[in-house]
Amino acid sequence: MATIDILCVIDTNGLMQQNLNPGTLQAPTSLGSYSNSDTFVFMICDGQYANTDQGKSELIINASVGDTVRWTITDPSTGLLTDQTAHSYSCILYNFASAGPGTGQITQPILVTQPAVMYYNSSDNQPSAAAYMCSAWTASILEIGTVQYSWSFQVIDCVSGSTVGYYSWDPFINITT
Repeated sequence: MATIDILCVIDTNGLMQQNLNPGTLQAPTSLGSYSNSDTFVFMICDGQYANTDQGKSELIINASVGDTVRWTITDPSTGLLTDQTAHSYSCILYNFASAGPGTGQITQPILVTQPAVMYYNSSDNQPSAAAYMCSAWTASILEIGTVQYSWSFQVIDCVSGSTVGYYSWDPFINITT
C-alpha cells in the first residue's frame, strides 16, 4: 500500500490577470478541462504513479486498492513578497467531489494539518530549517475502476488577507489492482 502525493500548483498571477468571474465559496468558477485548465493548474506526482498528463490539470494517476492519495496545493510566488504593495497569492484546497461511476471507489478526503520542516539556502551556503504548518487532504482507494473528481480552491491575496476568487477543476484516478 502506497501513499501517492499529488502537488497541485496554481498559476494565480496568470489566473488573476484573466479577470475571470471570481466565483463564490459555494459556486466556484470552473476552469474548464484540459487546455483551458492546463493554463492555470499543474498537477505533479511521483513518476511511478503518473499514467498521463503529468504536470497538467488533468493528471491521471494509477493507484491500487488500499493506497492513500494525499493532495497539497501551492502557488509559485507564495510568500515571495519583495514589495508590500505587490500581489502574492496563496491557495487553499477545498470541496472534493466525485460523481457518477467511481463514487464509492475512493473515500471522502479528510484534512490533516500538521507541523513540517523545510530547508532553505542561507547566506553561508549551509541549509537552514524553517518550521511551518502543512495542510493535506488524504483519501483511501477502495475499489478498482476510474474516478473523475473535482477540487475547488480559494485564492487569497497575501498582502490584504482577502479572498480574491474561488475556482475548480476535475482530474482522474485509475484504480488498477
